[in-house]
Amino acid sequence: MDTKDLIKNLSDSFGVTSFENCTFPLIEQFLLEINQDIKLEKIGIGNLVATYGQGNPKIAFFAHVDEIGIVISNIIDDTFARIEAVGGVDPRTLVGKRVCFRTENGEKLGVIGFLAPHLQKPEDKDKSPSFDELFVDFSVSGGTKDINVGDIGVINVEAKDLENDQIVGKAIDNRAGVAVLIKSFEYLQNLKFDGQLMLSFNKGEEVGLVGAKGAAEYLQPDYAVVVDVTFGERLPENVESFKIGEGPVITIGAPINRCVYDDLVKTAKDNNIKYQIEAVPSRSGTETDIVQIVGQGIKTGLVSVPILNMHSPSEVVNINDIDRAAKLLAMFALNMSLKTKGSLNV
Repeated sequence: MDTKDLIKNLSDSFGVTSFENCTFPLIEQFLLEINQDIKLEKIGIGNLVATYGQGNPKIAFFAHVDEIGIVISNIIDDTFARIEAVGGVDPRTLVGKRVCFRTENGEKLGVIGFLAPHLQKPEDKDKSPSFDELFVDFSVSGGTKDINVGDIGVINVEAKDLENDQIVGKAIDNRAGVAVLIKSFEYLQNLKFDGQLMLSFNKGEEVGLVGAKGAAEYLQPDYAVVVDVTFGERLPENVESFKIGEGPVITIGAPINRCVYDDLVKTAKDNNIKYQIEAVPSRSGTETDIVQIVGQGIKTGLVSVPILNMHSPSEVVNINDIDRAAKLLAMFALNMSLKTKGSLNV
């Protein structure tokens, strides 16, 4: 399976929080292309879970499917409407962008507007806009007659190839993680894996880790690895940042089980997989924070894909980081199945 095509298709799909069901069929298609025997089911609030194998240990990989977006909050007249954020949307990334909304009557295009600079007061020209100052102009698609308060939208862009094996697009957070799970399943087809692999594609992470808790309670794995994204750009000196193209980022810290961390690092070293290390002192801000405290506690690790321009319509990822992360997860699953034969106490 070509990783570039995989991530571009996932990036282009519409999957704002509460609309993950628009992306799930694509995920199912990719998984079934790899192996028709994988079991697919919807659980709880609608998370998609894929299960492969019957043995021990039970190993679960988690990735959230939802992307940030916008929602219609008020219809002003037959042309203009107001919006609010769904998840962590910076209003500065929206000005002048084409947006696509899902409505009862299909897709509806609009353009995000903002008071032109030469009409602004001098004291306001250097200020960042707030959502109170943005509007959507629907004159490009017949006005607001088919728009309702609560309709969900996303910036209308397509993923594109860049130089040096990089892809730019929306929703790389966290379709990169989704791609890692799919590719890890593909890698596992060539390995003598004797355990049970569970891939959990979760809803609602961007608005509060909504799906991961229920998925973890349902699956009750022996080991879990959450896959998300992290910062691949220069940040303030007190915040660690990572280089895209230099491999997945393995996290160590309070929410991380040390045994899982050690096994991930050992797996990377033994298989010559380039990797980077991230330290988190308390919360990771990912589904790891929820998964590891479910039930009596789940041994949980975190692997992240570094990206540029997080929470923007121009997120950038290097496909080699996706492939390396997928290989790391597949080899980790294999090693855990070999290591735990006869005992889960490792």
